[in-house]
Amino acid sequence: MTIRLYHDSPSLAFDAVAVSHPGGDATRVVLDRTAFYPTSGGQPHDTGILGRARVVDVIDGDDDAIIHVCDAPVSLGPVHGQVDAARRHDFTQQHTAQHLVSALAADRLGWSTESVHFGAEHSHIEFGVETAPVEALQALEQWANGVVSDALPVTAGLEDAEQAAGLRKPPARGGMIRVITIAGVDRSACGGTHTATTARIGPILLRGVERIRGRVRVGFLAGDRALAHAGWQHQIVMEVARTLCCSPEQVSEQLGQRLTGWQAASEEVARLRGRLARETLAALAGATTPGVDGIRWIEHLLQAEDAALLRPLAQAATEHPGVVFIGRVEGEATVAISSHADTGVDAGARLKAALAAAGGRGGGSPRLAEGRVSKAPDAATVVAALMAR
Repeated sequence: MTIRLYHDSPSLAFDAVAVSHPGGDATRVVLDRTAFYPTSGGQPHDTGILGRARVVDVIDGDDDAIIHVCDAPVSLGPVHGQVDAARRHDFTQQHTAQHLVSALAADRLGWSTESVHFGAEHSHIEFGVETAPVEALQALEQWANGVVSDALPVTAGLEDAEQAAGLRKPPARGGMIRVITIAGVDRSACGGTHTATTARIGPILLRGVERIRGRVRVGFLAGDRALAHAGWQHQIVMEVARTLCCSPEQVSEQLGQRLTGWQAASEEVARLRGRLARETLAALAGATTPGVDGIRWIEHLLQAEDAALLRPLAQAATEHPGVVFIGRVEGEATVAISSHADTGVDAGARLKAALAAAGGRGGGSPRLAEGRVSKAPDAATVVAALMAR
């Protein structure tokens, strides 16, 4: 049995005795007492130093023995431990924030917490509801930060499971259980680490919502993570404001105006590109002598700077009577073929056969098809096969 110092003491430095090596592995150590928190209840384990080795995992083993997995052997006997303060502080903030958000969601919105996850960068709570309206999430975030400002005490104590009153969820086991109480807000059975007051949680942000298995998963950030995220967002807004030559308050309006302008410009470019393609196709058809079948078989090589014209040219050919268009771009591995319906040429079937012979892939309709080969030189081979008749 390992005495769990993290339940009663905030100290992250401690002295202990290494009493055993499970399985005879000296990198796996059981101590008589420890401040290292093992992975449990969704909260990840602590890391830190044990003797001269780094603790990389902490496991809650059998018979209440906590196993410390280290990156180097640790001898049996007296040993000094030091928990990574930044990691502990971070997950303590996240865990207490989760208790607070879950309690407020249950009491004020009727949302039950079905599962929680604490990640290295972000965490989430899965609520047993199908939808989470934006207004409800905004209110929940506001309520949570209000309780943070109230600096309510957060306390831990052992209670008999059968006599513990007001628990948010029934305990998973009987006997003596550890209960975390946020004064007037929440009482939950939990063995994790928590802040001493709600003020120590720091700001809480609800970020990211997704539906999964008929439930709603809400992401959240607390404390230093929330501050870092807010700082990152502020930096982005300032950079965008500088680019747009406006104040941060004008960014949204300016972006809307720019996007409207860009969309209009894109539509105009597409219109002009289509017009250019139709005129180019007409000129190519005029310069191509019909074959014995009466069809004008157009083979066209585009330069790299004109690559965006390949598909518009192919589309234009589908509207030009008596034309089959076969094109590619210099130095690229894409081939396109299209045909007018009066030619009787099935572009998709013809390309599929040519690509199969060259080890390429692609397809399309009888009127227009595109495909790729692994190497640009092979595109010329495919074009030659398509032109053969």
